[in-house]
Amino acid sequence: MSVATGGGAAGMPGLSEVWQWEEQLVGFGTRYTGSSGHAAYVDWLAGQLAAVPGVRMQTDRLTFSRWLARDFALTVSAPASVGRSGPVPLTYYYPYSGQTPPGGVTGPLVDLGLYPVGNPVVSGYTEAFWTPARGGIAVVRAVPPEFSLDLAQTATGGYVPGQISALAAVDYAAYAAALTNPLFQGIFEPVPLLDAKNAGVLGVVVAWTGLPDEEVVNQYNPFTTSYPAASGLPSPGDPGCPAVWVGDSTGTELAELAAGGQASATLVLTADITAGAATETIWGWLEGSGNTGQNIIINTHTDGPNATEENGGLGLIALARHLAALPSRNRDMYFALVTGHFQLPQFSRTILNLAHPEVGQGAVSVWMADHPDIYQAAVLGVTVEHLGATMWTDDPVTGQYVPTGGSEWGATYTMQRDILSLVNAEQDAYLAAVAAVNASGWPDYPVATVRPGTLPAYFGEGSSLYAAGLGTVSLCPSPTYLLQAGDTQQPQLLDLDKLDQRLMYGQILALAQTIGTLDALPASAL
Repeated sequence: MSVATGGGAAGMPGLSEVWQWEEQLVGFGTRYTGSSGHAAYVDWLAGQLAAVPGVRMQTDRLTFSRWLARDFALTVSAPASVGRSGPVPLTYYYPYSGQTPPGGVTGPLVDLGLYPVGNPVVSGYTEAFWTPARGGIAVVRAVPPEFSLDLAQTATGGYVPGQISALAAVDYAAYAAALTNPLFQGIFEPVPLLDAKNAGVLGVVVAWTGLPDEEVVNQYNPFTTSYPAASGLPSPGDPGCPAVWVGDSTGTELAELAAGGQASATLVLTADITAGAATETIWGWLEGSGNTGQNIIINTHTDGPNATEENGGLGLIALARHLAALPSRNRDMYFALVTGHFQLPQFSRTILNLAHPEVGQGAVSVWMADHPDIYQAAVLGVTVEHLGATMWTDDPVTGQYVPTGGSEWGATYTMQRDILSLVNAEQDAYLAAVAAVNASGWPDYPVATVRPGTLPAYFGEGSSLYAAGLGTVSLCPSPTYLLQAGDTQQPQLLDLDKLDQRLMYGQILALAQTIGTLDALPASAL
């Protein structure tokens, strides 16, 4: 398949139809794992996939312990000579942290300062840090969410108009060398709430630091941590350790209020907890005509808080329609739209290939473990995530959260099955497709092709496919609003206004051409 000049590909829905799908996605609201909005979106996707000619679709029903927030609030009380009393502005709740009675929990407000640096899994926090807040509401300041991606990934190529691939890689490496992104806080520095609970803390207020409130408001963060209980699972009778987020200046104000030793706080975080809650993964396949006995897996996840995370299902449906319209396909094409990415502690299995070391597993690992014959016969995985993202950042001069005027880097893991091979057909095919799409008039830049680095991290739902030994092409941009359930100006849009519909379409076209190119190659070339 090649991209037609100024147009699309065979069977591909047009730009307007894909964008209508995006607006439909926003209409479902937030789609946290197992929520009503998520279920509605999955049902819609199932209908779309089932309608693709030739696709045979199946549904995997899964159950888990679900936590969904209802109400959250914080009020403080202090003598007038100490500071103000009344409601405190929150940026969001801390997912899967805990629950309170409708009236909340009340105790002395205790400032514990900056919580210790280092992931608790690695450094081993102790309850001693939390002991001064026993019986109270603790205030802690999160470390600024700064991280150097060059530790986790290595740029191997890229596409920027007017540059050679190597220079694009250099540009991306410079950009990724010192990134600030709310996403990193939850991944690398989650607050050890189980220790707080074990120390007798009633609740925790976590303050963002170093970022404007408009950037951190409504951030569903973290999404990778377990419930603060011995089992790691929420249960109706277990309060966990309820926690909420506040902005930088609010955190400073609360710390000053607590310093007087006379302030108290009431934290409310009510939640619906359901053991054995149902959620579904949908998947299907198109038969190939090459009698190869080999598969290509095209995957994404379906849960998320906004228009970007996760709209990969829209791209997957478009790709399925395109592939179904082709006169022939060499290999069987499997489409997996999995649930559970936003509750990874319950939706992750270990997929292992010693030749492909990787830290962390995606929710697709559950589907792979349930259907091992599919991935064991696969030679390539193509992952579609976070389509159409423009770049937003905090302006160091004004301190405001603003668009840069450009697109987010299209970071894409392009890995061959033999990672020591000097030939990387996956990268070559993808960059050629990106160049062709841009030449045809559809924007798809800046793009960086990357591989796991010294810390072999592989972000996104392509990780388990890579860990299984497959060749991979995994698109996974990471905008700063990736976990934001809408901004304060137009929260109902769920950040739809931050997406570029032409970029989104260009990215889908590039993946379509990449699949066609790689499907035509023998397995030995992948």
